[in-house]
Amino acid sequence: MDPADHSDPLSADAVPAALVDGFFRLCQGEFDYRLPRTLNRDRDDTAAFFFNTIAEELERLLRTSRQREDRLARTVAHLSDALVRVAAGDFTVQVARDYGGDATDVLAFLVNNTISELSTFVAANERRAEEDRLRLERIVLQRTSELRQSEENFRTLLATAPVPMLLISLDDDRVRFCNERAADLFETTVEDIVGARAPQLHPDEQTYRRFRDTLERDRRVDAAGVEIRTRRGACFYSLLNARTLVSSGETLVMLTLTDVTEQKRIEDQLRALATTDTLTGAFTRRHFFDLAELEWARSTRHQHPLCVALIDVDHFKSVNDRFGHTIGDEALRAVAETVRGKLRRHDLLGRYGGDELALLFPETPLEGARQVSDRIRRAVAGIELAHGEITVKLTISAGLVARRGDEVLAAACQRADAALYEAKDAGRDCVVGVD
Repeated sequence: MDPADHSDPLSADAVPAALVDGFFRLCQGEFDYRLPRTLNRDRDDTAAFFFNTIAEELERLLRTSRQREDRLARTVAHLSDALVRVAAGDFTVQVARDYGGDATDVLAFLVNNTISELSTFVAANERRAEEDRLRLERIVLQRTSELRQSEENFRTLLATAPVPMLLISLDDDRVRFCNERAADLFETTVEDIVGARAPQLHPDEQTYRRFRDTLERDRRVDAAGVEIRTRRGACFYSLLNARTLVSSGETLVMLTLTDVTEQKRIEDQLRALATTDTLTGAFTRRHFFDLAELEWARSTRHQHPLCVALIDVDHFKSVNDRFGHTIGDEALRAVAETVRGKLRRHDLLGRYGGDELALLFPETPLEGARQVSDRIRRAVAGIELAHGEITVKLTISAGLVARRGDEVLAAACQRADAALYEAKDAGRDCVVGVD
């Protein structure tokens, strides 16, 4: 980087105010917000175009995710309702399908097919029972047979259901029935789980009491998200649906569970991608400023000391040009990891852009932040990267400023950027701090 060239495309002066406001609106959840276009193809119009493209994509991703969640919740609710009605003897019920051909639609198809087969099975057994009644002419035996057959049908329905199911007594919280799918989900056997206390489905007593209160009031709980631990200690996330029913004078809760661990994992990955820079592991610029603004407001409100620093890898373009982008990426990762190792738990580290990192030091006066920044500088100077037979060494320059009165964060970043260029003009590999 040419020391004489003080232009910085990522400085606050180069970011249109409308674009900053737009991103803040996105951060606040206004995903339908769009910047007006002038179609002049100037800087502001280009910024508005890219911002609107990003906003539309975020809105589409969120809308698609919500639609999938709603569809899954509706399907699970339909399945639960259908199984309850089948358990009550209504074999005419069919789960509505959207013929999407995915796992959810296949599940609905299998349930419908199972219900149809059970209907045929029950009808055949009822005919046999009627023949026995006519042959034996004993109403009591016929009714006993029907009752026994009804219980068998009920257990067959639960045992062959394509979703994990449990029957739990509300009186003693013990499992009365568990199908193979549920036993597999909890990494145990049907024999071990039936008769034992119900698996832990709620993180604390207060959540469990709310679950019981909802059941007693509404006789159902739909698509409640729960984190469940198996007998072997594994953890999975599930959508829980519950219905109350009475069998032989006992109030039971029929639970169905839908494993959504993979969906939760994808959501966590998306959340991490939105907040963490994939190359350096530092916060993304947007997330860094979200957190930094909170700390800045708290510091301003209580008049506590706070410092912000910008760090730039010296001659980074030369490293990329001489040794390639692979070494350049490795250098950025090594610098970020070194910086992170010298920070306190409540300090903030973000990728400001390119080879620049931003630091925020809450509750820290300028001299304390200067000492930390200098320790970081010395630690980076000790980094050695191997490129064949060549050892690549790195240094950094840092611009450090302390918060002034009611100064806003953007203004402090501008001052830190100016201090950074002072450090480069002073020969690099140094820290310039400004009150």
